[in-house]
Amino acid sequence: MINAWRMLVIFLACFFSASLYAQTHVKVVIIGVDPQLEDNVRLFLGIEQQKDHALLTEGRLRRLHARAQQEIMNALQPFGYYRPVITAELTQESVENWRATYRIDIGPALPIVEFDFVISGEMRNDTELQALTDSLPLHKGDTFNHVNYEDLKASLARFASERGYFNARFLENRVDIDLDAYEARVHVHYEAGSRYLFGEVLLDQDAIDDDLLRRYIPFERGSPYTLGQLIDLQQALNDSDYFRSVEIAPGVPLPDSNEIPVSVILSPLTIHRYSFGLGYGSDTGARAKLGWQIPLLNASGHRFNTEAKVSELGYSLEAHYRVPVLNPRTDQMVYSAGVVHETTDTSESTIRTVGASLKHSRGEWRETVSVHYQQEDFIVADDQGTSVLLMPGVNWSRTWGNKFIYAIDGLRFDIGFRGATEKLISDTSFTQLQGGLKAISSLGLHDRIIARGNLGSIWAQDFNELPSSVRFFAGGANSVRGYAYESLGPVDANGNVIGGRYLMIGSIELEHSFNGKWGVAMFYDAGNAFDDYTQKLERGAGVGLRWKSPVGPVRIDLASAISQDGQPWRIHINIGPDL
Repeated sequence: MINAWRMLVIFLACFFSASLYAQTHVKVVIIGVDPQLEDNVRLFLGIEQQKDHALLTEGRLRRLHARAQQEIMNALQPFGYYRPVITAELTQESVENWRATYRIDIGPALPIVEFDFVISGEMRNDTELQALTDSLPLHKGDTFNHVNYEDLKASLARFASERGYFNARFLENRVDIDLDAYEARVHVHYEAGSRYLFGEVLLDQDAIDDDLLRRYIPFERGSPYTLGQLIDLQQALNDSDYFRSVEIAPGVPLPDSNEIPVSVILSPLTIHRYSFGLGYGSDTGARAKLGWQIPLLNASGHRFNTEAKVSELGYSLEAHYRVPVLNPRTDQMVYSAGVVHETTDTSESTIRTVGASLKHSRGEWRETVSVHYQQEDFIVADDQGTSVLLMPGVNWSRTWGNKFIYAIDGLRFDIGFRGATEKLISDTSFTQLQGGLKAISSLGLHDRIIARGNLGSIWAQDFNELPSSVRFFAGGANSVRGYAYESLGPVDANGNVIGGRYLMIGSIELEHSFNGKWGVAMFYDAGNAFDDYTQKLERGAGVGLRWKSPVGPVRIDLASAISQDGQPWRIHINIGPDL
């Protein structure tokens, strides 16, 4: 019984003590400084840090308030203010609530009257040093700022480390502050020493030939060391899709050597990779695909992949054998074979192809030179037959911008030629030119304007002999919205669409994002496939819903065929990257 009473007394004492402590609250008001200085002042102020403490009492509050002026002075000094005038006031607004007010006149800033900045050694002649010195955070006549001073030293050390000046050191780094004269003198003397060079690259892997792997290395032995080139090599090997893991590390130079060896440790990918996907598109209907890839077929870096697709329009089966050539980062020979069967509202075709293409880079341009043998069984209105074509072609493309999945600002341009001649295997002759342009530009933080256009032309003596895969059609989610997939083009005497010699499509779209994930759009499309330029362009317009998914924007559009009688509506669904 005695123990029970003792526990009750202890509990009541703790309860009333907690209630007593909880009655003290303080609001801290700072007047006279900009937000950056205010944030630093609050970090230094003990009364700010403990204002919500459960055990804050009036006595503790007054002790914290008494220290506040010195704490504020300490908070202002890193920004160059050593003569502030501070007025502090602590008032009790009620039994429980207090108010601490600090009015600050920061006073004059401490000027830099001498800036003694010297760099010696090989770094002085480094071509990249100018960019560093142009962005120095301190100069003679500036306000002395401790943060900027530390940033200057850190920038020098980082530059030296990234550019191979591993023996760099500060001969002198001090600041003389004279509060009587109220001036600062900054002395920074940096001895960079000699620059180290790239040494031997040590390869630890047994997946591919060393000769092929060394073609990924962007530097030569004896060239000046830069961290950026190591990062470039790391990224290139990761992007090669040959390796599960890539570890690159600079080593320690041998005695009396200025060469840095580089260690490259690689682990290959699994032998087989599989993929499976389900989806839906308004042009294709429900669809599925199954893929199989061998990312590393042999030590020469060859790879193989095949993919089967099926949709409401038909099916396809394609296989590709890829061989790295020239610069393996960007260049490859691709040998391909496949069969595609497709039935649309306007045509039916079965295409069997084999071919080869060389894909490589010319500066910022991507070039593909190809030749394909194609056999096609086709039906277009009353035209039907079997076509045999041997088609050489070339395509150039270039993309501007950094983000291709969801672009804030970007541009993509494509242009290509292909053709065939009866003098070489083909049963008809033609030449085809086709080009496309897509531009995206931001309008403020939440809006984008998207414009695209496509042009195409075919020169052929007997157009009716051309298979449906070569003719131009318009309409669909990536063409003129509001119309069915490939439903636009010249018609025969019975009103059946037979495809055209020319293609012209243009689109303008305004998109607004609500929260970075969801958005809406309004658009206007115009275009058609035709045999002469007097034929009218069909027009479509509507609104859309946008969702930024991990694989690219999902676009759901409700479009009206405004140039058709009754202006019928159609839903279009499309998924994919912007550029």
